Amino acid sequence: MVGYMNKKLKRLLCATLLLLLALTPLGARAANEPAAFKVEQVFSTTSTAAAAAFTYRLTARQADSPMPAGSTAAGYTFTITGTGSVQIGPFAIGEPGLYRYTLTQITETEKSGYSYDRRIYDIELHVDESREVQILAYNADGTKAEQIMFENSYTPLPSDPSLMPDTKVHKTVIGSPTTPAVFTFRLSARDAAHPMPPGGADGEKTIQITGMGNATFGTWSYTDAGTYYYTVVELDGDAGGYTYDTAVYLITDTVRDVDGQLVLTRIVTNSANKQVSDLSFINTFHKGDGPKTADSFDPTLAIVMLVAGGLLCFGAIIYLVASRRRRGDD
Repeated sequence: MVGYMNKKLKRLLCATLLLLLALTPLGARAANEPAAFKVEQVFSTTSTAAAAAFTYRLTARQADSPMPAGSTAAGYTFTITGTGSVQIGPFAIGEPGLYRYTLTQITETEKSGYSYDRRIYDIELHVDESREVQILAYNADGTKAEQIMFENSYTPLPSDPSLMPDTKVHKTVIGSPTTPAVFTFRLSARDAAHPMPPGGADGEKTIQITGMGNATFGTWSYTDAGTYYYTVVELDGDAGGYTYDTAVYLITDTVRDVDGQLVLTRIVTNSANKQVSDLSFINTFHKGDGPKTADSFDPTLAIVMLVAGGLLCFGAIIYLVASRRRRGDD
């Protein structure tokens, strides 16, 4: 029975302790405990760059306010790297009273790509006659802060589309068509989620060239570092008499984060894996009427005609010889 009562009493004491902790203000400490409070930082990034360190400063509003060890005339300065937290304190508590502080993030030089949390917290240390300390934090609008947290982020600036090489498609036609045909070319991303030029959709864009000439797909911007692959081919058309080029070109875009700015490097290779500057497609037009040209020469037909001519000549010779013999006999 006594053991049962002891267990029940322990449960009651634990519940009471949990309730007291829930009602305790931020950083409240008993008289024999060091006065301190926690500052948290959340850091988010879309880059593979290493987590950065951010600097904060606690300044006292009163000259006699207790400060943590290591403070200077400018205040108490500390850093947090990435996502994490630090404990500020202990404060050397002296006379009872109310002591006020300001906590802000400081940046001497803002770096490209970084977003800095500009929140300002008002910190109050309440010290009663028994030297028990209660620490309270307030937001800039005067509302009570349940926690002291800063949120910083890093997102490099997108690549500049005006600096992207606008790779040119060059069309050449061999032959003499009476009417220029319309040729179609397709840009395809290896991943449909890759960025595309204006007018592209679902990882594809097509352009057209009438007859011989040049055209481009346009330029675009990247928002994430990485390597991106695209292919360019000519689509078979319905124009009669043409042999279409089957070349396949590979565009490799490597995007790097350079001091907060995404920078693009492009390499274009042909089907033989050789680097090229332009995408060249050559189509051949074959005439369907008129005299055969060297391009349409048929050797089989020539042999047949040659043999037939020889047989005719041989027959003519035999006829002449036979005719002379008959005349001699007469």
